[in-house]
Amino acid sequence: MMQSKHAIGAAGSAADRNGGIEPAAAAAAEAMLQGVIDTLPVGVLIFQAGRDGIPVCLSSNATFESWARYPHNQVIGLGLPRIRLLNENPRIGVAVESLLQDPRGAKREIDWTVSESPRQRHLSAHISPLTPSGDAPARVVIAVRDRTPEIQAERNLKQTMLNDALTGLPNRVLFIEQLEEALESRMKSHLAVAVINIDRFKRVNENLGHIVGDELLAAMARRLLPCIRANDCLARLSGDEFAVLVKNIDAPEDTIRVVERIQSTLKSPFVITGGECFVSASIGIATTFSSRRYSEDLIRDADFALHTAKSRGRGGIAIYQSSAHSVARDMFRMEADLRKAIERQELELAFQPYVSLAEGRLVGFEALARWNHPERGIISPSDFIPIAEDSGLIVPLGRWAIETACNQIADWRRRCPGAADLTVGVNVSGLQLAQDDIVSAVEAALTASGIPGRALKVELTESAIVENPELARQIFTKLKQLDLSIAMDDFGTGYSSLSYLQQLPIDVLKIDQSFVAGMLNSDDSHKIVTTIIALARNLGMTTVAEGVEEQSQAERLRVLGCDTAQGYFFARPMAAQEAEKFIDKGACCPSRQHSIEQRSDVHSVVRTP
Repeated sequence: MMQSKHAIGAAGSAADRNGGIEPAAAAAAEAMLQGVIDTLPVGVLIFQAGRDGIPVCLSSNATFESWARYPHNQVIGLGLPRIRLLNENPRIGVAVESLLQDPRGAKREIDWTVSESPRQRHLSAHISPLTPSGDAPARVVIAVRDRTPEIQAERNLKQTMLNDALTGLPNRVLFIEQLEEALESRMKSHLAVAVINIDRFKRVNENLGHIVGDELLAAMARRLLPCIRANDCLARLSGDEFAVLVKNIDAPEDTIRVVERIQSTLKSPFVITGGECFVSASIGIATTFSSRRYSEDLIRDADFALHTAKSRGRGGIAIYQSSAHSVARDMFRMEADLRKAIERQELELAFQPYVSLAEGRLVGFEALARWNHPERGIISPSDFIPIAEDSGLIVPLGRWAIETACNQIADWRRRCPGAADLTVGVNVSGLQLAQDDIVSAVEAALTASGIPGRALKVELTESAIVENPELARQIFTKLKQLDLSIAMDDFGTGYSSLSYLQQLPIDVLKIDQSFVAGMLNSDDSHKIVTTIIALARNLGMTTVAEGVEEQSQAERLRVLGCDTAQGYFFARPMAAQEAEKFIDKGACCPSRQHSIEQRSDVHSVVRTP
């Protein structure tokens, strides 16, 4: 009987001795067992210590013999160091010898790789002792598993996970990995990240379809690859956004040369389904000269620079500046604070008087929002109103202003006899006009406060009105039914058509302070003011001049026929309590015969420093 059969059939021989099994039956059982072992998808070998202590193979199965390219049973009798595949890793021999010397030792798991043309085979050996029976010598079994398909599947999965399926470029995950490796391995050299965004790519998808859009993205990747240096990395981060990792730069401007090549190559049209397509791209750059040296910081800063580039128009390039980002972060924090400002009652209204130029009397106030921040103090509307408009917070802020103004008018009317005929103007944003039900908001505020509609004036900028004149007409008509007056603010500074003044039920034109400031020294400004006053009179509207700071300006406006004015010459915006004192001092009911010059002493008394 062969040596392998003695090894494999040890258990069967013992059964024959103890149970009286016939030799023929035992041989059949041994053959069947060997056949089962040969069909296993793993290579199986059994070793026993030889005379010189070297592990000798007692048995192997067909699977291992096939992998190692041995004829059947040719592995048997070979010392372990002579067996192909196993001798590629010395740790296997050490583990087998150790377990032969001490069968109570722990099982071992060893992975290794064998180079086989045209590929590598990845193997894993599970090495464990066989429990000896009686006086039988110690034996060790090795089960070898071929992990090549598993490893290849993992690599394919990683390839799928780390590369963009459309363009074949590295995706965001792989780009970040390569960026982190570059950051860790660089010495004194610097590197940069350039984020590239296709301008108006949305129009391609909308007009030509997403299939053509994908075609353009793939063509864009092919166009960009020759623009980068050999050691740099081009990736597609998402959608129509690409990124370039530029290594080993001596100055931030070195990256400019790379992106200029990109801008240059984009001047030629792309030939895609449906014809030619001209494309431009905006590019934001961040370098380790100015950004913190972490991958997420570089990408974030490059995105910020990209936003700056796009704000300058199509095809722009911007390098990250930390000072500009500090301002943006401050605005972001301010937006978060503004969301809580109303409920914390940090917002309040200031009131600046409207004065009749012909009679020198108080006719009303403009309500102006003020923010008393607990840490920053008073924040100017020029700082927080743009943030409110950009974030959509202007809608709840506008509602709060209307409600607060109406309640304040009601309080004045109860406390001050002279307040019965006053009006308060409230600014309404174009965004609020488009997104909010402004009519319902005004109606609810009037009802809750109990004041008549004529006590409230809604003021909108010229640009806000012309953004959607038909919507403005519908809303203005409904507001007029509530007996409100409507003013067009900053008239002359926008781009409106004069036809809007005929179509819309506007009561007041407010002359922008830029024209008032220059009217005494500039013929052009004087002519513009004169024209606006005449235009308003011919259309049956009244006029309000903003930003009056000198008595000579007020007098000239009165002579030209301007109805009302506001500005520091009369008073600065004041708190509600100060406005009430302003009313109580009698400034609201002066004699109709008093001219502005005669009222100068009164102005000096009530003007806020």
